[in-house]
Amino acid sequence: MIAMKIMIVEDEENIREGIRNLVDWNQEGFEEPLLFSSAVEALLFLETETVDVVLTDLYMPVLNGIEFIRMLREQNQVCEVIILTGHERFELAREAIALGVKQYLLKPVTGQMLLTELHKVSREIQERMRLKDWVDIAKKKLHDYLPVIQNQFWNDLLLGNLIELKKIKERAEEAELSIPESEMTCLAVQRKGEQLERDRITREMALRELTEEILGEKYMGALFYNGMEMVICKGRIPRDYVEILNESVKHNFGYSISIGVSTVQKDATNLRSLAREAMDAVQSIHEEDVISYIYYRDIENKKKERVEYPYEEERRILHEIRFQRLPDRNLLRKFLEKLLPPRYSVEKSKMLLLQFLLALVRMADELEIDVATEFGKAEASIESLQKVEEALERMITRMVREKEKMSRRYTEILVQSARNYIQEHFADEELSAGKIAEAVGVTPNYLSRIFKSITGDTCVSFLGKVRLDEAKKLLRDSSFKSYEVAEAVGYKNPNYFGAMFKRYTGYTPKEYREASYEDKN
Repeated sequence: MIAMKIMIVEDEENIREGIRNLVDWNQEGFEEPLLFSSAVEALLFLETETVDVVLTDLYMPVLNGIEFIRMLREQNQVCEVIILTGHERFELAREAIALGVKQYLLKPVTGQMLLTELHKVSREIQERMRLKDWVDIAKKKLHDYLPVIQNQFWNDLLLGNLIELKKIKERAEEAELSIPESEMTCLAVQRKGEQLERDRITREMALRELTEEILGEKYMGALFYNGMEMVICKGRIPRDYVEILNESVKHNFGYSISIGVSTVQKDATNLRSLAREAMDAVQSIHEEDVISYIYYRDIENKKKERVEYPYEEERRILHEIRFQRLPDRNLLRKFLEKLLPPRYSVEKSKMLLLQFLLALVRMADELEIDVATEFGKAEASIESLQKVEEALERMITRMVREKEKMSRRYTEILVQSARNYIQEHFADEELSAGKIAEAVGVTPNYLSRIFKSITGDTCVSFLGKVRLDEAKKLLRDSSFKSYEVAEAVGYKNPNYFGAMFKRYTGYTPKEYREASYEDKN
């Protein structure tokens, strides 16, 4: 068990030192306590550090114990508080209890009294840590987010982000999906004619409802994938199901569709290749064709040469690119060896290389990366079968570097949004790191990490600087009293404002105003 960190906040030195000497801290499983003579010093320390337990007096100058506890709660400090009080101040203790404080000790404090409370708090902290198992919390919320979780599962599976069967089954269980041990099939459904963006989501959902109704128990899930509806099914899909789906869409929605049906495979790790087969099948149907659906095996039967495309190596290459890593050169070389002559004819090799090139282009489009120049050079290399590896490496390198830049720009935009929000709302007394993070749509921990990495300041520190810079302006250019300035820039407690202002400028608010007045005259 990790030793707890304890903070003692007491303005009287003899009491502060006396409490420290009451207990053999290391023997009892605690770290040596941190001592602070004021709540202001303690709050400044807690801007960058954390503790498990705070022992605080209630009656202290500048910030009393109640105000100190309230500010701890507002700053979302996750720590237990034990208050120290005399009988004559028990009303203050009751107010602290209303703020969520569960323990208090009446002075004078004995070592046994203190140890009893500390061990009680230690047990509560350990229990809380067990209860704060985020997996359990996520499972409780699973029902509300289930459609999103299921869609993400299928998306990750088709993109190749899930490889191991064990991991696939774990994620499927979290999404409340049953992955069959038997056969699976994919259907790719694409609307014929012009694709209207208006009401696209509504039309997708209507098509899914109709597809699920027709396929019945064979239906497992569906998602919008590479510009078409991809349907994942259990077992084989007979032609009469496909014909009924095609006619039902035409009858109910008034437009025609093309349907591509994959082959059948048993292992869920092959789902990505099944989806690719369904896509290849549906894309082989042209606008002018009379047929509205085709099975991938029907295309295969027409091929004189059987092609074994290295989907697994392609998946690994694309996986590396997605996570901003350059694929190992040997991986790319071995992948290309499986596509180039003499394994296949020149024309067949060109076709397979173009298939890989288009996979790169699809990913670039998804990531919104412009690779038009690199695409042209790679296409020319494929046509001549000269320097193919070099051309593809250039294209992949550009995609990885641009992805890195985009990630950096994204964090910079988030941080600037947080700065703007702080500058617009610094007067809000309730403004906190959590509230700022919520406003820009990220978690407090993530915002704190990127804010510090880009600005060198924490959110709380930057907020304090903005408030105190505004306070300097008001003290120079207005007749507001100090407590009015404090309130105007977001400080509830004038004494705390005064202490922070002096720490920031070296002057009290009164001294700063007088110095500014002298400078003007």
